[in-house]
Amino acid sequence: MFKGAITIFAFSIFLISYTAPVTPQPPPPPPPPALLPDLIITDLFLNPQRKLVVTITNIGDAPLPLGGGNLKVMVDGSLKGIYTLGSLTHQSLLPVKGSITLMTPLVLVGRHEIDVHVDFLQGVKESNEENNNLEKILEGLPVGPDIVVKDLDLTEDLELMIILSNSSEIDLRKGVTFRIRIHVNERKISDFDHFISEAMKANFGNRYFIAPPYRVGIIGISKVRVSISPKISSDDIRLENNVLERTFIIFPFKLGPQGREEFSFSFSSPRPQSEGQIEKMKAEARWEGMGSTLMLSFKKQGSTKGIPTLSGKSPLKVEFPIVFEEVQKESVWSILLTNLVDKKVEGYLIIQHP
Repeated sequence: MFKGAITIFAFSIFLISYTAPVTPQPPPPPPPPALLPDLIITDLFLNPQRKLVVTITNIGDAPLPLGGGNLKVMVDGSLKGIYTLGSLTHQSLLPVKGSITLMTPLVLVGRHEIDVHVDFLQGVKESNEENNNLEKILEGLPVGPDIVVKDLDLTEDLELMIILSNSSEIDLRKGVTFRIRIHVNERKISDFDHFISEAMKANFGNRYFIAPPYRVGIIGISKVRVSISPKISSDDIRLENNVLERTFIIFPFKLGPQGREEFSFSFSSPRPQSEGQIEKMKAEARWEGMGSTLMLSFKKQGSTKGIPTLSGKSPLKVEFPIVFEEVQKESVWSILLTNLVDKKVEGYLIIQHP
């Protein structure tokens, strides 16, 4: 019996001393990092009105709320303005990889060092809050008139007429001299100095007409290029808008009583333009005879809407806006001219396009 008790005791010691190995469990994975936006300022520039424009981009991994941001502008080391982002745009969020351009009311004239910084006061966190500023030296245009070649037209004798206007906030005084150059189908036809005989009002306040001293007649298909330059640079602060190119197509017509004739043409703009820029196509019918009435009907290839039919006495004029995307493609137009009276009518159909 004593021997059996010793055996049981020894077996109990063996059970207590032997424990099966336990495999340790790996720690739970750490939570993924929070996705955060990250704002950077990618550009600073001045628009034609000399207002400071700021471009910001979200290079982070989450949309950036714009409502709580402030844009601080330092000019030559002095604080010139603090603008809430919400006051500069109606957009509430800047998406991932998205950019937005903000125009401030700050006007700059002359050369300045600009330092722009964006911060958020309402708890918006970014993945990097140290890259919210940009420094750049900008030079604003001087204050002065800004003369543009506003339009081209033809007189009753189909001779070229140039129309200027002033787009700035400053009037152009009477007595300024401009050099005018005219090319037709890439040949220089006229080069002359013109003495401005009346003031040109600011903000397109009036239109100023120039007839070349040596008449420039337009016939057939004529690509016309007009450029102007001031004798004194301060009389025109921007030269980028001093050139206008238009193509004229002159169709002579003879319509019998109740007669009609169709004219077709096509065009596309070969010169580069700014996206969103609006061009225009103009059509005009002019003819002899006070009592005659004609009708113009328009058709554009691929379009049947939005092109009016008009009728009346001479001259009949109409304009169509053509946006950037359309003017880059070839447009094919047809114009139907109808005589609504019982007598013969002779005249010209004048097309003007980019």
